[in-house]
Amino acid sequence: MEPTTRLASQAREGVRNLAKLYTWVVGGLFLIAVGYTLTVELVTKGITLEAGHKALHVLIGVWAVLIVLNRLEPQYRIFALTNGILWGAVALVGWTMPDFHGLEAFNRIDTILHTIVSVTGLASATLTRR
Repeated sequence: MEPTTRLASQAREGVRNLAKLYTWVVGGLFLIAVGYTLTVELVTKGITLEAGHKALHVLIGVWAVLIVLNRLEPQYRIFALTNGILWGAVALVGWTMPDFHGLEAFNRIDTILHTIVSVTGLASATLTRR
């Protein structure tokens, strides 16, 4: 197969496999961006409930890296669906009980982010062929 044909084929596959794209993007952001905020949280405030929330994001980011590095194709949909359900539940709490127990996980910004992660996860899992 010619290199240009192979690239075109890979591009089409990426568009068809939205769960794979979701795993790359969301997993990377969880690991890098949330990993940074977790580090700051631990250094400035120590171990807190909020640090636990951020640690969960980072662990899910590690899961994404394992899926990507090991090319575990069936896991892309599972990753997207799991995130869609989990963070959808967290977002629902944030929308119905803003600032629940004073945790950042339920403030307006985090609730919006959890909603985005949830909706895109559920959509990418649904739109990716089995």
